[in-house]
Formats: sequence, C-alpha cells, structure tokens
Amino acid sequence: MIPTPPLNAESFARAFPFYLHLDTDLCVLSAGKSLRKTCPDLQVGAPLQASFTIRRPRGISSIAVWRRHAGEACTLVSLSHTSLTLRGSVEVYNDGLLLLISPVLTSLDDVTRLGLQFSDFAKHDASRDSLWLIRTSIALQEDAFRMADRLRSRTEQLTTILEMSQSGVIYFDCKRRLQHVNTALLNMLGLQRSTAYDLTIEALDAWISDLLAVGEPCRLPFAAMLNDQVAQCAGMMLQLARPKSAVLNLTSAPNNDAGFVFFLRDVTHETAVDRMKSEFIEAAAHELRTPMVSVYGFTELLLSRAYSDVQRQDMLQTIHRQSKLLINMVNEMLDLSRIEARRGKDLEREPCRLDTLINEAVKPFARPGFTPRVQVNMRHADAVVHVDAGKTLRALTNVLSNACKYSINDSPVTVDSLDGTLQDSPAIGLRVTDHGIGMTPEQQARIFERFYRADPSGNIPGTGLGMSLVKETVELHGGRIEITSEAGTGTAVTLWWPLGTGPFTALACRAN
Repeated sequence: MIPTPPLNAESFARAFPFYLHLDTDLCVLSAGKSLRKTCPDLQVGAPLQASFTIRRPRGISSIAVWRRHAGEACTLVSLSHTSLTLRGSVEVYNDGLLLLISPVLTSLDDVTRLGLQFSDFAKHDASRDSLWLIRTSIALQEDAFRMADRLRSRTEQLTTILEMSQSGVIYFDCKRRLQHVNTALLNMLGLQRSTAYDLTIEALDAWISDLLAVGEPCRLPFAAMLNDQVAQCAGMMLQLARPKSAVLNLTSAPNNDAGFVFFLRDVTHETAVDRMKSEFIEAAAHELRTPMVSVYGFTELLLSRAYSDVQRQDMLQTIHRQSKLLINMVNEMLDLSRIEARRGKDLEREPCRLDTLINEAVKPFARPGFTPRVQVNMRHADAVVHVDAGKTLRALTNVLSNACKYSINDSPVTVDSLDGTLQDSPAIGLRVTDHGIGMTPEQQARIFERFYRADPSGNIPGTGLGMSLVKETVELHGGRIEITSEAGTGTAVTLWWPLGTGPFTALACRAN
C-alpha cells in the first residue's frame, strides 16, 4: 500500500486558507484564516446555515446526507456578503466534514471589495491563477490603450505638421493605393479630398497630365519617378498650367512597407528669382560694358596718338560723360542693393509738407530766364506726409527726370496733387504727367524691370534702374505707384503716400 503524505495543521491551513471544518451537527469547528478575514461574523460553534446558504448539493439536512456526497462539488453563498460565492469539494472525516473551498472571483474589483490580497490565496489555488491572469490581461489592455493613445497622438502631431507644410505630401501603399494626402497638395493639383482617396498612382498621373503646360516632356511623372532611381534622388521639375501657373519640384522616397511617399514643392518663386538674377547679371554686364568700352577706347587713343586740342577736348568730354554714366549706374545699383538688404530699417521718417518736397524736387529742372519746364498745380500745399525726405526727393527727381527726357520738343511736364486712400486710410498722391513718346502695353508691363529701357536706342541717357528705385522707395513708405501711358501721347506716373497726422515743423523736410 502506498503511504499517504502527512499534512499537519499548519500545512493544511496554508494549502486551504478558505476551508470549513464542521462537526456532525453541521456546526463550525474551525475555518481558514482567509475565510475568517472575508467573513468576520463567522463564529465557531454556530450552525453552517447561520452564515451561508447551501446551493450545492441540494436538500442537505444532516451529516448523513453530506456523507453521501463525499468527494463531490459544493457551493456556498455568504449571507453577509451576497456577492461572495465559495466553491470546492466535500471531504468526510470521523469527527465531521471538511469543505475545501475557495472564493469565485471575476475581477480585481472583487478582491479589493472583499479586502483580500494575493497572499490570502494558496499558491495552487485556481482563483489565484485566475486573478494573476486577470491582472496580466488588464495590464496588457492598459498598455495597449496607452500605446494606442500615443500612436493616435503621434499620428495627430504628424498630420498637423504635414497640414502646416507648404509642400505637398502624398503617400501610396505597396498596392499603389493612396493612403494619405495633405491640403497643400490638394490645392496644388486642384483635387478634392473626398475623391482623392480613390486615386491610384496611374489615376493621379492621368490627372496631372491634364494640368501640365504644353511642351512638358514627362506626361506621367509619378510612374517615371518610380522607375528612375536617379530621378528619385535628384527630383523632377514640373511646369503646371492649371489650376494656376506654377513650377513644382517632385521628389520621392520609398517606405519600409514597399510604399512610396511623394513630395511636391512649389518652387515658382525660387525659379523666378533665379531667372531674374540671371537676367540682371546679363543686363548689368551689357549696360556696364557699353560706357566702359568708350572710356577704354578713347583713353587708349589718347595714349597712343597725338591729337589737336579740340579733338582731345572732345574725347575727354566723352570719357567724362561715359564715366559719369558708369558712376550713376553703380550708385543706383548700390542704392537698390541697400534698399533690398535693409527693407526700410534705415528710413528716417519725419513729417514733411508736400509743397516743400515738390519745390525741392523741381529746382534742378528750373532754367533762369526761361519758362518753367515743370508746371506745378498744388491743391494740397499744406498736406503732411511722414517720409524719409532724402529718399523721397530722389524718387520724385527720378520721375521728373524721366518725364523731361522722354517729352517731345521740350513740352511741359505737369505735377498735380490728388486725394485718395491706401488700405482705407487717407492718402495723398502726386501725379507727374508728360506729353512724350509714351509706352505700349508691353513696354509698360516691364517698366520696373532693372536695366529695362523703353527706348533702347541709347539716344536718351539713363541706366534703366530709376523706376525700380522709385517703386522700392514708395512701397517701403507704405505707398503705391500707378502708371498710365499711351504710345505717342505721353505718360502719367502717380506716387501715393499715407497722409501724415503728426506734428509738423518748418525745418522737418531736408535732403539727405
């Protein structure tokens, strides 16, 4: 016969912390420590049914009935804790019964509500294992929720960043289906978000092909980008004709899931700036070369040959005239450079009377003993403008100089003052009108281009920088320039300034 392992009282209590020991009258002889903790009203000597309802086995009335159910399952419900159910097995002894039971728990809240801890359960107890499983599941669930929240927060951050970007971003998965697109790209390509997510790469290529300017060599840019690794690194320039004229730089990058991200950056401004820089350098070199050739040629002649005093004087006058033109051109280029670099930071604004500004600007064109070339009709003599007097005088002088140079047969130039508004605020305008050669619409469209001259013959002196300086100066003061012209009839240039409201002093207007 195989011997049975002995189990003393202490070991028994550790193995079954929720046991119940009943006598033959079904009264409590003893109870496990954890059961007493859960049911503090359980008393030794009290009948079992004073503390518990017997759910199983049914019809229990005596020890004899209990003994017939030895080894079977039993279920008790606490009368003091209606939510506490105990389940276990029935064991019969000579001096009574042993109910080897443990609580039925469905959540950690039940453990807390009953005042229990994990140490109150036997290590082999299935309830303990269930509680560990529940706790682990809850921890995993909480981790999953935290990760989901972090992922959602991260996704929202990335979406916000992409939405704030001025560059277009579009992402296709490994099956070439669109998964994400930002607002900038929708605006660039004239797409609606509701229909964009139905597009494949092929469909997007078909869409953008209709937007490209005539003559664009690549009509399917996205497909070409996928098949050309060099293009993926260097990018591709696209000229759009619709929804608005623009130059876009297309680049791409592969994703870890075999998808592709495409970036569309609007480089219209950069392209225009590069073109303007190239044109500026070309025009500057051409304009500077002409007087420099004259200076160099006549100087070389004077050094290598002997000329009469009259001839030498004529050559020196030509050298002086061309040198002066070079100096004026360089000075105007430097003025433009300073204006662009400082963007108005060096403006010394002060309140100036309009009539004082006009009188100072007209002085160089007055010829003593002759009828004034410039006729002033000043209706707002006491109007005050807050301007940098020196820069404003140079702008006015430039406009008057052009009006006089391009007028026919010394015809008069008129200056009128006007009322108006700038951004719904009071403004004052000065209109300079000539009756000269005028301009065609094409010439007028280019009037503010540097080195551009409506008369390219060279018969009328000038650098082609004056109107650029005028425009920059007026706009830095918060003003506006307007030009109306008709070929063969004349030109009217109007300079607008905000009307000053500050204090005025008679000496406030001075030339720098």
